Amino acid sequence: MLFQQIRSFFQLLKTAEFSRGIRFAVAAILPLVVANYLGQMNAGIAMAVGVLLTSPSEVPGSLRRRVIGVALSVIIAVLATLIIGYASSYTFLFLPVFILLIFHFSMISVYGFRASLISFSGLLAIVLSLAQVASEGGVITHALWIGAGGLWYLLFSLVLHYLFRRRETDHLLAEAFELTAKYLEIRAQLMSQKGEKAEEFHKELFALQTSINEKHELIREMVISRRKNFGRSGMVRKRLLIFMELVDILELGMANPVTSERMKKLLKNYEAEVKQVEAWSNLMADRLRIIAEVLRRDRRYKKDTRLQLKKAEIWKNFELLESKVSHLEENDLLLVYRNLISFKDKQFQKVRSIERLITEWQGKSETGMKRQDAVRFLTTTEYDLKTLQDHLDLQSPIFRHSLRLTVAMITGFVIGEFFAVQNAYWILLTTLVIMRPGYALTRDRFKQRLFGTLIGGAVAVTIVIFIKSAVVYGVLAVITLVLAHSMIQRNYKTAAAFITLNVVFIYSLLRPDVLEVIEFRVLDTIIGAGIAFLAAKFLWPTWEYATINNFIKESIQANREFLKEVELLYSNETEMASYRLARKKAFLAMGDLNAAFQRMAQEPKTHKQHLEETFRIVSLNQELLSATASLGTFIRSHPTTEATVHFRNYMAAIQQHLSFSSSEDKVAVKDSKDDISAAEKYYRQLYQQLLEVEHGKEKKDPVRERLQEVQVVMDRLKWLEEISESLRKFFLSKA
Repeated sequence: MLFQQIRSFFQLLKTAEFSRGIRFAVAAILPLVVANYLGQMNAGIAMAVGVLLTSPSEVPGSLRRRVIGVALSVIIAVLATLIIGYASSYTFLFLPVFILLIFHFSMISVYGFRASLISFSGLLAIVLSLAQVASEGGVITHALWIGAGGLWYLLFSLVLHYLFRRRETDHLLAEAFELTAKYLEIRAQLMSQKGEKAEEFHKELFALQTSINEKHELIREMVISRRKNFGRSGMVRKRLLIFMELVDILELGMANPVTSERMKKLLKNYEAEVKQVEAWSNLMADRLRIIAEVLRRDRRYKKDTRLQLKKAEIWKNFELLESKVSHLEENDLLLVYRNLISFKDKQFQKVRSIERLITEWQGKSETGMKRQDAVRFLTTTEYDLKTLQDHLDLQSPIFRHSLRLTVAMITGFVIGEFFAVQNAYWILLTTLVIMRPGYALTRDRFKQRLFGTLIGGAVAVTIVIFIKSAVVYGVLAVITLVLAHSMIQRNYKTAAAFITLNVVFIYSLLRPDVLEVIEFRVLDTIIGAGIAFLAAKFLWPTWEYATINNFIKESIQANREFLKEVELLYSNETEMASYRLARKKAFLAMGDLNAAFQRMAQEPKTHKQHLEETFRIVSLNQELLSATASLGTFIRSHPTTEATVHFRNYMAAIQQHLSFSSSEDKVAVKDSKDDISAAEKYYRQLYQQLLEVEHGKEKKDPVRERLQEVQVVMDRLKWLEEISESLRKFFLSKA
């Protein structure tokens, strides 16, 4: 356990979060140092507060969005400081203004993740305005110094961006490589796992895919935006190519040549061969981790032949197995196994392609994607009044959260005033950082905040009792500030401990009664956390079971569009950019569904309605995406014949079932059993004919390619039809 904690700490030092923690600490401390030298400490404190208020919106993404986000945070922080500063002088005016500001700033979150961070800056400014740390000259001067701090942070971030912009992209790519490596390892383990263990792995994949999608979205925004701005920049094109290959590796990792159950059944007597494929997958995962380190640390890439040797060994063993098989019936096994290692071979080729891009690329290759096509991959948000109006309804989770947060903050303020709490704004601050739109996330933050604060408080008391050195307190204040900011997204409980330590060390430098400060800090945290938890549970709570059907239908619809592109690809009627765009949307929708299911699984038992049933539906959606990706990957990477009318009939039936499952109006589905039966008969007869021909010829390659195509297409269509039919039956039973 201790070893894991130490290892986790050293891994943190390599992350982009740690770099941002150092950036924040330097930006916040420099104004304090300069102001102290000039004898203007109040101005320095206000500037440091400005850095604190604007830094949350400075998250990875395109430079334009980052600048706009920080600039809006500066504006909203200054306005909030001015309004609350003046309103606090008038008792009859303060509460209405306080309520309106909290509600309106909370509603900004409807415009997406970055907007939610800008919203948090405004809410944080309201809370810190109650701390009554004013500069000389009154409210206006204090607000202007906060604005100056925010602008200083923006300038500081821009300078660092232009100095290290390549490093930012490489850090994100490195994290995406590590997550993909973990995904490949779990998929490899699933080849031989059954029962509850397999279900656990599937749930782990759900959470992992959500994290991968988040990284992919950030990388798209950074790389594609830069390609748009810098044209034929070699660095940008190289990273775009690397990213495209990485997404293809994920797709290949998701794809199976047949259903997992059928593959396990066919290969149950060939454990050694399965273990070899697992080992090959794990070697590729290890190679992705090494590439991640190369990107993160800008090291020279060292070539390794183990992957090639494993590939040669597996194909040689396949040839030996093939020579032993003499019965026609066992050709089915050979084809499935051959397709399995063929998929892995394609994955290996993608890894090799990335290796060549890192070591040999001279900037002459094209990305294979036009600039206008690349821009289509950027996720855009509609920043119009209608988006806000659409959420002014109790059905909206953001609207409910805004009401809930407003009531919780008023409650905390009233408690602080009524009991004359020493630092009442600490209660509000705790409530603000803990509350989230969903109950499960709020409950987790409630626990983590309490544990973190208690641990931090205990450590702080020990240090303050035994060490009486202002220099030590100052050094520890800087260290804990960096670590707190670095851990806040990665491990909130640890971040809460470091936040408590940081507050204590800062107060140790300013006040002699630091033990009393710790006591009030812990008490205020307990009160604020309790308010947040109770509000999330009893005030207009948003339960996932009530909304998860929307995510299910959106995922089915995205899979439908992806499947359409696969059909068009088989008929040579679409471009690769359209295929990739549909794939991206299907991956994102699946990630959103996985995240919603994870939140649902964390809710109280009384609200886990139909959890097992929902897990089955989520799993079916995952299978649908896997089967579609498998078919699309095969068509992209193998020579194929012309799509037959039977293929189109199969696809039409699958699309009908999916359309029924994803639409609100349950229109009767046309009976397509005869078409399906005819298609199955056609593929089965063609498969048998090719088997007999292939079995009797010495030169097998041309026939084998055709046989491989028929086997994959036949199995994929049957699998897709079974999944779509299962989904249709589920929604029919609910209609």
